[in-house]
Amino acid sequence: MRDALLRDLNALKQYQLIALHDVRLVPSKYAEKNMAVAAGEFKKVFKKALKQADLVWLIAPETDGTLLELTEQCLTAEEKENDALLLGCGFDATLTGTSKSLSFEAMQATHIFTLPVYAGEDLMQSDCYDTLNQQNISQWVAKPEDGAGCEGIQVFDSLHDLKLWITEDNRYLNYLAQPYQAGVAASFSMLCRDGKSWLLSCNQQHITFDGSQFKLTGITVNGMLLYWQRFETIARKIAKMLPDALGYVGVDVIVDVENNDKIYVLEINPRLTTSYVGLHEALNYNPAKLILDCVLNDKFEMPVLTRKQVEIQL
Repeated sequence: MRDALLRDLNALKQYQLIALHDVRLVPSKYAEKNMAVAAGEFKKVFKKALKQADLVWLIAPETDGTLLELTEQCLTAEEKENDALLLGCGFDATLTGTSKSLSFEAMQATHIFTLPVYAGEDLMQSDCYDTLNQQNISQWVAKPEDGAGCEGIQVFDSLHDLKLWITEDNRYLNYLAQPYQAGVAASFSMLCRDGKSWLLSCNQQHITFDGSQFKLTGITVNGMLLYWQRFETIARKIAKMLPDALGYVGVDVIVDVENNDKIYVLEINPRLTTSYVGLHEALNYNPAKLILDCVLNDKFEMPVLTRKQVEIQL
């Protein structure tokens, strides 16, 4: 994602690019200046980078509140110190996207189909546990409240097994449970501004399952074009639900092909997602330019774009 974004920004020939990178990894060839980050030094280096930049584009996971913390830091600096302008979602949209329970509550209120979530702490209460156990749900999924992608997700063949697992090491304090939903794993990429949305691509996710854990192995950008109109409707609902969502947002869904193609929204990612890597080729247009225009131009209009299928191997 980092190099794809920097490549697209570099192609615009409008910006001097500063990029942070883990000291153990190779710096990007697309950035004019690379700032190495050693263990334990990220906050100091990031704060220094903010002082040098006019615009900042975050690529960070929701895990452990990382994306939310960096977003808040950028917004605070923007207001108080006239530092770099954040090219991304506001605090409320980022908070909702970071928290699976908040996302569930917001989508329920907006009448977007999603899967129920149950806090790990609730499962420790006998009344809640007994009620759920009586539903005879064959499989359950445990997810970290603020995880990213497939990270930390576990599948169990019974609610009993799930409860035993989340009881270990006090996992119930930051894990939640959901019924397992079979179907086609998919996602869509969208632009948001002022409660409006523009769909960029409809993607199929290729996920392997080893019996207990999921792993994303690839993405077919625009592999779900048959669902374009339905995804577009969901995108509009999400944009209205999150009025301070700005720029690129990725949404993960499950399409229940055995039940009239019912679409369940699983996660809202207020940041770049892996699908971005294939967008330039899929759109036949520079996606970084699109996102910048959306964020910086209050009269943004979507140009005519292609909908080519592009394979991403991970």
